[in-house]
Formats: sequence, C-alpha cells, structure tokens
Amino acid sequence: MAESLNYASPGTLKPNQLPRIGGALGMVGTFIGTGIFVLGCFGFGASFYLSPLPMVLGVVGLVLTLTAWCSKRVVAGEDIHVVAALLVNIAVIVGALLEIMIMINKPFFAGASGM
Repeated sequence: MAESLNYASPGTLKPNQLPRIGGALGMVGTFIGTGIFVLGCFGFGASFYLSPLPMVLGVVGLVLTLTAWCSKRVVAGEDIHVVAALLVNIAVIVGALLEIMIMINKPFFAGASGM
C-alpha cells in the first residue's frame, strides 16, 4: 500500500517514532537509575531492589531503537536521534547491571574479594 503524500513537505517520509520512544525510555531509565543510586548513597540500601526497573526500560528502549533502525524507515536527518538513543540505552543497561550487582552483594572490582 502506498503511503499518503505529506502536503506540508511533499516527497518526504514521516519520521519513525520508535527511536524517539526508545530514547525516551532510556532517559526515564537514566532518571530512575540515578535516583536509586542517590538513595543508596544516602543509606537506603533497599532502594537497590528497584534496579531491575531501569534494566527493563533500557532493554525495551534498545530493542525499539534497533527495530526502528533496521526497518529502513528512518529518515536521513534522524540518524543522530537513533545513535543517541542507542548510547543512552546501552548506558542505562550497564548502570542497571552495576546496581543489580550491588543488590545481590556481588563484588565487581578487582581485589574486592574480602582479603
């Protein structure tokens, strides 16, 4: 089925919203992960039990962004948005993994084995 013509700017495709949604999920995961870390620094160790939430948001955002990137409907001017969404979601996933390691009390630095 042919796409309808956009009369405001004829001959261009409508931008795909999936990278923007993926980037928004990454930003929400960033804010939640930062809040969890700040609460943990203030002594509320139970806040780390919320750390799977930014992990889920980062993974869903990454999947949405990669799906939109591979669908070949990304307009040429939106490549910057896609790259930014990918980087933000990868950073959220890494941060959430570190918070999950704090939650399960697993040492993740060299020499932290309790010597």
